[in-house]
Amino acid sequence: MGNRGSKSFLFNSNGNWVSKGVKEQRVDGSWYLPIQNKGKHLRCTLMGFERNYLIKIPTNQLNNIKFSSYLTQCKIDPWFITGFSDAEASFMVLIYKNDNSKMKWRITLNFSIHIHIKDIELLKSIKDTLGVGKVRKNSSTTVIFRVDNIQELQVIVDHFNKYPLIGVKVSDFILFKQCYDLIKQKQHLTQDGFEKILALKYNINKGLNDNLMAAFPNIIPVDRPQYIFTGIPDPFWLAGFVSGDSTFCVSIEKSNNKIGHRVRLIFGTCLHIRDKELLIGIANYFNIVSKQYNVDLNNNIKYIYDSTKRETSLLQIKNYSDIINKIIPFFNQYPILGIKSLDFVDFKKVAELMKNKEHLTKAGFNEIIKIVENMNLDRKNF
Repeated sequence: MGNRGSKSFLFNSNGNWVSKGVKEQRVDGSWYLPIQNKGKHLRCTLMGFERNYLIKIPTNQLNNIKFSSYLTQCKIDPWFITGFSDAEASFMVLIYKNDNSKMKWRITLNFSIHIHIKDIELLKSIKDTLGVGKVRKNSSTTVIFRVDNIQELQVIVDHFNKYPLIGVKVSDFILFKQCYDLIKQKQHLTQDGFEKILALKYNINKGLNDNLMAAFPNIIPVDRPQYIFTGIPDPFWLAGFVSGDSTFCVSIEKSNNKIGHRVRLIFGTCLHIRDKELLIGIANYFNIVSKQYNVDLNNNIKYIYDSTKRETSLLQIKNYSDIINKIIPFFNQYPILGIKSLDFVDFKKVAELMKNKEHLTKAGFNEIIKIVENMNLDRKNF
């Protein structure tokens, strides 16, 4: 979705990747706990297109899902929409053969957000807030919000002009907007205008397909706009981005304490390495790292781990004080929306048990295990 890099990772409690598997795009967490000597490992999976979710919802249950009131709301803050779009949206320029068209090729533009059907209510709220587009089921497990009407796309362009994207996706939007302007002026119906759009499309998402390259071998691509991270513009942007592209998890690690295990709260986000400055920006926003950056022996900035092999960067905040004093209070004030809000609620339940030292008791630890077994990809109630 969009011009995103591959970003799937498995890591241990030190933030080191320990297994294979690369998907693209959407974050969701799947934590397997090394408990009861069953040989399971702590795992966080960053999913690809939401159609690839490991969780399966029976088709006959799709219409029976009841979403709690905190999963979404009627009107959503515009900065939340931009943050969620930075995580999940795509700006598409589609060109295909059409003998009935003046140029023998047809160009269509669309803005879309394609996610798992369990978040259909969130997409409906985004649609209602923007006042354009349609939400429809794309498969038995996925749903899509799409705006492709040329007049309605003006609302999308105006939105991102006023509430700009701040991730690498902003480069797609800049090129997309230039294509949109050419189409509005009907220049796509001329040879010169059509070729200008081809030159712009060259560096949007997957670029030109083989048919277009063969038909127009002399197209000189327009350079992709340089991406420069300029800072997080609004707290609701961060709430939106995290609702799409972060994970609230609880790890259980073997320990020498009286119950034999250690409980740890972890907030994580994994992106393509070219988005590393955005991760540093998030850490700075929470005042997690200083401007001087605390760098370890592997040249990782504190709480941020790079995998050059997989071209990914991981922000992993697991300091108890940071979680309790910064992460939880922030998202209490600027809420997570969608199904991930349920993970945040469970995350806070575990935090409260830890605050009361109940995680050090057998009863409290068992309660935490029950909570964790229904979080993220293992969630059964939503």
